[in-house]
Amino acid sequence: MKEWEIETLGNLCQKWNGKIQTGPFRSQLHQSDYVNEGIPVIMPKDIVNDNIDETTVSKIPKELANKLRRHKLLSGDIVFPRRGDLDKRAIIDKRLEGSLCGTGCLKIEVPKKILDPLFLYFYLKLTPIVEWITNQSIGATMENLNTKTLSNLTIQLPPLPTQQRIASILSAYDDLIEVNKQRIQLLEETARELYKEWFVRMRFPGYKEAKFVKGVPEGWRITTLSDEVNFKMGQSPKSEFYNEDENGLPFHQGVGTYGVRYPEHKIYCSVNGRTAEEGDILFSVRAPVGRLNIADRMLILGRGLAAMRHKKGYNNYLYYLLQHEFSKEDIIGNGSIFNSVGKDELKRFKFFYIGDLANQFNSWVTPIDQQIALLIQQNTQLRHIRDKLLPRLISGKLEVKE
Repeated sequence: MKEWEIETLGNLCQKWNGKIQTGPFRSQLHQSDYVNEGIPVIMPKDIVNDNIDETTVSKIPKELANKLRRHKLLSGDIVFPRRGDLDKRAIIDKRLEGSLCGTGCLKIEVPKKILDPLFLYFYLKLTPIVEWITNQSIGATMENLNTKTLSNLTIQLPPLPTQQRIASILSAYDDLIEVNKQRIQLLEETARELYKEWFVRMRFPGYKEAKFVKGVPEGWRITTLSDEVNFKMGQSPKSEFYNEDENGLPFHQGVGTYGVRYPEHKIYCSVNGRTAEEGDILFSVRAPVGRLNIADRMLILGRGLAAMRHKKGYNNYLYYLLQHEFSKEDIIGNGSIFNSVGKDELKRFKFFYIGDLANQFNSWVTPIDQQIALLIQQNTQLRHIRDKLLPRLISGKLEVKE
């Protein structure tokens, strides 16, 4: 610990050629500037789960990007939103090098001679650091982060080799998590493609022998959700019973707490309400209508969700059916402010009754879904271990040789 130094981020940048800088002004970038192909511009909306969601990134022409080159991002730079969710940040990797720090964002050009970018990235994830940044950034209507706040941030700085070792240990967990995410994505794509192969392209087992009438296999008929599915509409208890102390059952109001397949439990409710059982499909009935998660335990349903369960137990089939039918969100529902769907409208939602094929498909995808659940559980455990190690390593309480 004697070798560890205490320094502000601003002083480190000043001494070792780093930089803390905001993105371009709104007057420098207009909505009409964006194009389908060009240089990516990182905005606050693109920072998701401490990564850049490349599917949402907007782009501008190369000529305009050259005029804004002072906002260019290099590998190892760290970007923040300037307003709102200040607990988010992302580190730029080689794939996004050359992108621009967009309006509403702020970047740190890390002084790499003294500070390892990955070490700083993990340091900025520490709960006390997130709380300090948030408290220092309180504005009239929302948190507002600026260069001065980050410049004043105090860093407990070990020697560079120690920083690199700490970053290597922590990033190894992130690498494992990312590999599992890719496996989950491949498994989900496999199940979705199987659904399309059977029920969209009509290449289900025995399709060559099947008789088709007007493009539909004989025996298939139109049915409704109420005929095939038991469902329960949510209803929110009074907010005075909500808590974050795990008093009662987890409470979920809508897609805001959705995770990968299973919701993230943040709010609890100390009184009884309308509940979903473990394994029920959670269906959002307010915008975006039709987004799905699965209950991993009994939980209380708020008015933004409905719980669904197939009457014959074919919930794996039902999940992919709903996912396909609602691939375009808000295809049903109405509302003057945002789309919503009521119980009667859900009851009347139509699809094909396909007989025993539902059971066959359910049997095919159940092992896939079980593997997905296992990988999600592994990622939860990996994050838990990483988050336990994070403060101990970065504070020096746990030496890297241990």
